[in-house]
Amino acid sequence: MSPQEQAMRRTIVGSFAAGVSAVVFFGLIAPLAMQSGLTVRDAFASTMEQSQPVIQPLDVEAIEARLADADRAMNAMRASTDDEMAMLERLSR
Repeated sequence: MSPQEQAMRRTIVGSFAAGVSAVVFFGLIAPLAMQSGLTVRDAFASTMEQSQPVIQPLDVEAIEARLADADRAMNAMRASTDDEMAMLERLSR
């Protein structure tokens, strides 16, 4: 089969696949999406009672303590690898 025939066959198959996809989308998926879209819109229109805040208040002191612990751990790890990093710098020159 020549390259021109292969290109024509790919074009025909691609066109057929695009047509089938369009038929499936507009025939099956689009009506279902429209129907579920109306249901979601109706759900948003209903009222909702809220018993507690959606976003809980932040405990700033606990967050700062965790950050300080992480900073201390990072500095300790960095201090334990200073010799190795210095040797790598010397070797990379």
